[in-house]
Amino acid sequence: MSLLKNVFNILTDKRDIKESILYKESTETSAILKSLTDLKLSNAANLDNKKIDNHLKLFSIGQTGEQQVLFELQNAMLPYLILHDVYLEFEEYQAQMDFVIITHKFILVLEVKKLFGNIHVTDKGEFQRVITKNNRVVNKEGMYSPINQVGRHVEILEKLLKSNGTITKCPIRYAVTFANPKTILDLSKNAPANIQSNVIRHDQIKTFLKSELDKKSPVFMLDQQLYQIADTILQNHKQKPFNQESYVLDSPPPTVKKETSLSSAYNDQETDQDLKAMLVAYRLKKSQELGRKPYHIFTNKMLEEFLLKQPSTVDELLEIEGVGSKIASEYGEDLLAIIRRGKDLPVYEIAHSEAHSQLAASKEDSVDNVNKGNGELLRLSLVEFRTTRSKELNVKPYYIFTNRTLEDILTKRPASMKELLNIEGIGPKKAEEFGQGILELIKRDRH
Repeated sequence: MSLLKNVFNILTDKRDIKESILYKESTETSAILKSLTDLKLSNAANLDNKKIDNHLKLFSIGQTGEQQVLFELQNAMLPYLILHDVYLEFEEYQAQMDFVIITHKFILVLEVKKLFGNIHVTDKGEFQRVITKNNRVVNKEGMYSPINQVGRHVEILEKLLKSNGTITKCPIRYAVTFANPKTILDLSKNAPANIQSNVIRHDQIKTFLKSELDKKSPVFMLDQQLYQIADTILQNHKQKPFNQESYVLDSPPPTVKKETSLSSAYNDQETDQDLKAMLVAYRLKKSQELGRKPYHIFTNKMLEEFLLKQPSTVDELLEIEGVGSKIASEYGEDLLAIIRRGKDLPVYEIAHSEAHSQLAASKEDSVDNVNKGNGELLRLSLVEFRTTRSKELNVKPYYIFTNRTLEDILTKRPASMKELLNIEGIGPKKAEEFGQGILELIKRDRH
């Protein structure tokens, strides 16, 4: 009976899908952008405008990347259905999928990333974002594996479709594409095979899909089955409501002047933290070059005076207790240049391994306990990470994490994502976006 049914289906149903069909457009991102814009234009006194501006920028960047990928998918001249921007809730699971592509041979979940910088994948399959300037690496940080992320989405989608019998043998595959045309993908030859074969640039999408369609598959589905899969997914798709309350401050500021004053004080606090990191980095570098202890360059007490008084001339520098003609003549111009340039100065460049060795050699001798437990080096690394990410996203440093969060990280030194979530000020969103980079710095500091 089953054989006769299959023969009947073959005779009565055709595979008329010859090129891509956009079966579901993305309306969610546009709706969020409109809601954010309307909220900003309302000029309500108790809105977190900085958070609104930040999210407007992030969603706009993400939308641009996905539109570039959609263009490639629609112009590949290959047969499949495209579902753009799908949010599934099934049992206790949730999955936000950028694209679900349904072909006659398989289903593909495509994750889109639009990041600033280049991507390096190590032999172990670890993803690193590399920032270069003038052909020189200025920052390298770990990032959460997008392969692991899209792999979870595949498991949830497969569980959904198999639970109601929509599919039985149809394979569900995955891929990650990077939509920034300037991004260079550097995959180690020894990286895991699933990463080498499934991480692509957005201009390689057609070649990738054609190659996948040429492979053998346990199924060769009819058009009717493709639409059935698409409809099942859409039946379980949810549109997340816009949470306006998340952009409202606990209480409106008493006056605009008060708000400006508080904001300015907060920004100054973050700027001082970054300036402190620059001065400490300079001290470490100089002590290494000269073979001296860091406190012979300047002490922690002098450091605090630099931050408090921020001298702009040699005469003002000499007024600081402990700074004599010798220190002023040897280091004065460097110190004044760092202080003058403040937050616009990139963190003084030191090789992490060299700095770590110098710290280990000198920590028991330092009367200032500058290097106790390598705390200053980790602090420097975390502040540098915060500064770099804030410039990439064009937000204030405290949007990455606050000084209070920084101190909690230095005290607890989390070793896992679970432990990181126990840090004050780190929620699931920040953990996903910045967590891997923070954990990598802590791990590196331990060795």
